[in-house]
Amino acid sequence: MMRLADKQNSSEEEMSLGAACIFLRGGKNITRQLADDEIDELRDAFNEFDKDKDGLISCKDLGNLMRTMGYMPTEMELIELSQNINMNLGGRVDFDDFVELMAPKLLAETSGMIGMKELKDAFKEFDMDGDGEITTEELRSAMIKLMGEHMSRREIDAIVKEADDNGDGTVDFEEFVRMMSHQ
Repeated sequence: MMRLADKQNSSEEEMSLGAACIFLRGGKNITRQLADDEIDELRDAFNEFDKDKDGLISCKDLGNLMRTMGYMPTEMELIELSQNINMNLGGRVDFDDFVELMAPKLLAETSGMIGMKELKDAFKEFDMDGDGEITTEELRSAMIKLMGEHMSRREIDAIVKEADDNGDGTVDFEEFVRMMSHQ
């Protein structure tokens, strides 16, 4: 009879070997370890999406998190990834699993990427009062200050409305990241 630990190890091997998704294969050929700053960036990104601070994120959040880091997984990759996570990781991913999933992709595509730190720094430039949300007035001020562009209230409102997924009239960090990734 197969012990639970053996079954779990078997499932983990199937996940890493049998999947067609780039995020689930290719970890065997990593020629270097992630640098400390890369791991810090992954940790910062992971923590942004770990809303309840329990050290775990959902499959849905994983897809959004990957996008914030500059990766654009296809819908098929996300479906396959979520199926493997649901079967093998209980439907949620901890930081170590996240690093394992992201390391091959991060190592393959680190050049020219906008990192989480850069996105946070850009967000802070717009979020002038530091409350975690960009209002239409903050956006207007930032556009003038940073780009010298004077935009009408209607243009500013349209930008905020387009980025404001939850309908609260402001742009939070997650909405900002999604807005920047659509550029």
